[in-house]
Amino acid sequence: MNKTSTSKKITEPINTQMNEQLDNKKEFPFEPGKNVINNILNYSKALSIRRSKSMKNFEMVLN
Repeated sequence: MNKTSTSKKITEPINTQMNEQLDNKKEFPFEPGKNVINNILNYSKALSIRRSKSMKNFEMVLN
């Protein structure tokens, strides 16, 4: 049975199109939103990791 398409035939046009878009803008077009960045920063501020005698580390999110 002959293959009518391969993954290379499918992905090659997509990759070249994405590369052209990236080259035109000269920067990465996909950026996380401000809310996402703030949530990550707030999580890192609230995260507490301590050493424990019975376990290696004890992780706790402070509220």
